[in-house]
Amino acid sequence: MPKRPDIIAVYDNCNFPKPIEYTINLILSIYGVSYDIVPINEYAYNELDPFTKLIISYGTERIPAGSRKQIHIYASDFFGENYLNAKSIPKSPLPRHEELPIIYSGHGNLDGWINKSQNIIETNIDIIASTFFLVSRYEELILDSKDEHGRFPSKASLACRDGFLNKPVVNLYQDLLWQWICFLHPVLIRTPLWPHDRSFAVCLSHDVDRIKKYPPVAMLRSIVGRALHGRPREALYLAVMHMKTLLELAKDPYDTFDYIIRLEKSMGFKSSFYFMAGGTSQYDTGHTINSAPVKELVTRLEAEGFEVGLHPSYNSYDNINLLASEKNRFDRVIKNTDYGCRQHYIRWKSPETWRIQNKTGVLYDATLSYADHVGFRCGICVPFQPFDIVDNTTLNIWELPLTVMDGSLQKADYQKLIPEIAYQEMIYYINTVRKYNGVFVLLWHNSSFDAEGSWDGWKDVYESVMRYIAGQNAWVTSGREIVEWWKKRSH
Repeated sequence: MPKRPDIIAVYDNCNFPKPIEYTINLILSIYGVSYDIVPINEYAYNELDPFTKLIISYGTERIPAGSRKQIHIYASDFFGENYLNAKSIPKSPLPRHEELPIIYSGHGNLDGWINKSQNIIETNIDIIASTFFLVSRYEELILDSKDEHGRFPSKASLACRDGFLNKPVVNLYQDLLWQWICFLHPVLIRTPLWPHDRSFAVCLSHDVDRIKKYPPVAMLRSIVGRALHGRPREALYLAVMHMKTLLELAKDPYDTFDYIIRLEKSMGFKSSFYFMAGGTSQYDTGHTINSAPVKELVTRLEAEGFEVGLHPSYNSYDNINLLASEKNRFDRVIKNTDYGCRQHYIRWKSPETWRIQNKTGVLYDATLSYADHVGFRCGICVPFQPFDIVDNTTLNIWELPLTVMDGSLQKADYQKLIPEIAYQEMIYYINTVRKYNGVFVLLWHNSSFDAEGSWDGWKDVYESVMRYIAGQNAWVTSGREIVEWWKKRSH
């Protein structure tokens, strides 16, 4: 006998069934309760199973629910004639309910944003359209705003303009809806999100752009170039450092893999390392995945229990042939071909990058934060399946949204924070993600422990953050394990 659903979700806009059902499912699936989603033309409230006590409805008019308790969300005009049109983009400043930004608002005749009685809650906070806007990266398709690398910058986003990039607004919407559900149907229990009674999850990740700071050919060019341009002291310094690394008198500053493995394993952590497998642009300063040292490193990382994933090249984000060739090359080197990826330079295009990642068969993407500013680019801090707003379909990959990248905090043309302030910034985001039982995803390059240059003092920041995380009841593991757990939980 099929399990009776605890909740029936009904919607009246049959012109946009796929994005509406996708969003309702994304919101309700986090609770771990049973539910069905039906369009109004398949809904008859008087024929519903009597054990179904709660109706959540979404539409321009309140949908009848009979004697059952009901939450009705009045729909905005988002899913209408201006869909995928610039007129559908909301303008700042947004209205607020307490501190909650309301991206789209419904048209119900209510006193304030929420009317609550013993049996019915009505709201003009259109959490369906607002959630879809954020997680689909809708504005990035509609707005023509790019930086010098073709990326959508944080300053162009509604979240940045309206001051909520530092809040996982979708999780706030989910919590608000759960409060209403518990008010009307208090016997429902929200199931834990993470194994081992952990409060939240942490994905530590490392993009391996360069294995060595002093590779022989590049180092020779640097030494000769400085000597020819009247900088003999710099040339001599580089020559001495290169000689020391060749004679193994000093470790290359980017060869931090032993250190990362020891530190993370000492705390019971596992992380993800994303390696490049191609790229010919001036920004692909990478390594050869087929070289003996890289193969040996990859084998060791996998043997130690870490995830080895793909770091697609600079020009791969909108080129399926390039991404597919890099993935094929990568798959011949690694043992576990079920892995995630993060696009080099955080280059990402809505929804094309998701689409080509889906077609090439990666398990998940972990790209989506902004390069120039940390925060919740997708407005959410748990994994989710992306929706392709052009092809109007849910994709068979997962997004594990990046929260903090080291370079976003440190670089002079980004946030330009000193180490002490960057540490506080990371603690804020860890605590925020923990509050909503989400996933804190940290990107820390293997090259960002280099005390010789602009990263002086940042190794201490990383170690301090690791110690803080260790005391927070977090499940700290690879992106692959987090996504595989979430997939099982969601189904």
